[in-house]
Amino acid sequence: MKYLVLPSLALATYVISALLTAAPSLATSVITNLDTHSSTAELDSHTTSNLDTHTKCELEAGNLKADYTVTTRRGFTLGNSTEISLLRYTNTVAHQYPKVGITETWTMVRNKLIKPVRYFDKHERAIEYQPGESIHGRIEKDFSFRYQLISNTLLNKMTLERSEGKGCMRIEYLTYQNNKVDMVLAWLPELKLIQQFRVIEKNTTREWSLVSVDHNLNLEAFFESRDKYKATDYADIGDDHTDPFLTNMVNQGFIEAGASGFYDQNGNVIGEGHRH
Repeated sequence: MKYLVLPSLALATYVISALLTAAPSLATSVITNLDTHSSTAELDSHTTSNLDTHTKCELEAGNLKADYTVTTRRGFTLGNSTEISLLRYTNTVAHQYPKVGITETWTMVRNKLIKPVRYFDKHERAIEYQPGESIHGRIEKDFSFRYQLISNTLLNKMTLERSEGKGCMRIEYLTYQNNKVDMVLAWLPELKLIQQFRVIEKNTTREWSLVSVDHNLNLEAFFESRDKYKATDYADIGDDHTDPFLTNMVNQGFIEAGASGFYDQNGNVIGEGHRH
């Protein structure tokens, strides 16, 4: 089942109270829409009757595609806007960036190590990183950040203002503020999904908005198709000076940066300073 989420919330102003006032109105319309199209109808009716709500939500959360828009503005000037799809299948999560033709995946290995892979969909090529490998001095450790687009560490620091709804579509409104940043989050805790997230730092506002959630996508086929790409181990890149693809990607910085962050429509990494 695919639900459409129609973002109607205006971009944030500098006044945090205005954000808190606006956010609930959006989420209410979202919840009404999603509840009407509950994906639990996908389950066999007899099986569903024997599952508690928490179990059903876990099933939904673990296998889905969620589409987001990420918008950046500076002051009152609208800046870059891009799309990102979050896909979850068994113990692997993917971030797909359609505009630049890149998909990044992270797989939890033995419940403790994370294996990143970067796929260049337009070229059907892949760069593989070993589980726990240090990439430019950094080891990928926080699976929750990749799984949810926001880390559990940050969620635990946030203040719960209110909650509404029930079941898998229960929504929480959380805030966080210090002397450098203001954050406002509308969060679907049962599905572990951001519904709306605004980060205001200095003169810049970055906003993540959930557009749709799809439980009907053939996720197995999505990941299997990328497993067929020609793959190069990250450690072997420097040994091959004859591959035009590798040379081009290194020159553009797509490989040297490692599997790391969000991309704008021009292929530039954004959000590196916001390790949520």
